[in-house]
Amino acid sequence: MEHRINSTLLRGRVRVHLVGVGGNGAQMAHCLARLDLALRALGHPAGLHLTAYDADRVSEANVGRQVYSPSDIGQHKAVLTIHRLNQFYGLDWEALPTRYAGPRAGHAAPDIVVSCVDSARSRRDVHQGLFGHWTGTRYWLDLGNTEATGQIVLGEPRCRGAKDEWARLPCVTELFPQLLDEGIKEDDTPSCSVRMSLASQGLFVNDIVVRWAGQFLYELFSTGLLRQHGVVVNLDAKRCGPIDVDPAVWKRFGVQRRRPRGLAAN
Repeated sequence: MEHRINSTLLRGRVRVHLVGVGGNGAQMAHCLARLDLALRALGHPAGLHLTAYDADRVSEANVGRQVYSPSDIGQHKAVLTIHRLNQFYGLDWEALPTRYAGPRAGHAAPDIVVSCVDSARSRRDVHQGLFGHWTGTRYWLDLGNTEATGQIVLGEPRCRGAKDEWARLPCVTELFPQLLDEGIKEDDTPSCSVRMSLASQGLFVNDIVVRWAGQFLYELFSTGLLRQHGVVVNLDAKRCGPIDVDPAVWKRFGVQRRRPRGLAAN
């Protein structure tokens, strides 16, 4: 099976909301800027417009493991990152130093939500919005990682105008429903140094996760189709495993899809 890009994303400027501008998010913002240039070079009519959301400021623990320097300490991550990208690439992207609460009043829903959050609560908030009252979002790209593992999933939320349920790409919270379990306790203790930060996450795990996420979007826009819509990585084992666009694969994750009548199995 293969997934073909939603054609509405080829007709005008693509609205992207980036949720979180930390270890994954700051690097993802740079990848999206490069993707914007590539898409317009390939003939896309208007490229991307990004709005970045993050209420956090740069701390000492972020320097080194994240793409921030000592002189950035105390500044808002979202504002700092987007300002640099706008200056470097000549963009008109926006930054909001707040928690993500969905589209702002009077603004259109994003075409793509890219979540780079570091807490189950934040991911649940995105899920509830995309599967609840927010409508019109075509794709949800989620990046998540532990110390040496990660998952990247590009899914399609159930929304107005979505395709039939059989072919819809499941989102990260459908493939990994434990992410929605409110009973799982999180360690929200902030790291106060780079050394403590590295004890909870490896130095390069974010780099690997972000590159895979960027590849999925580049492949989707440049070729118009995907045969895999996710990947699970393990740096300790030096392995990565794709998540194929295939209901049989989704079933192994616990996602049940009813085959339309008359459609033969592959």
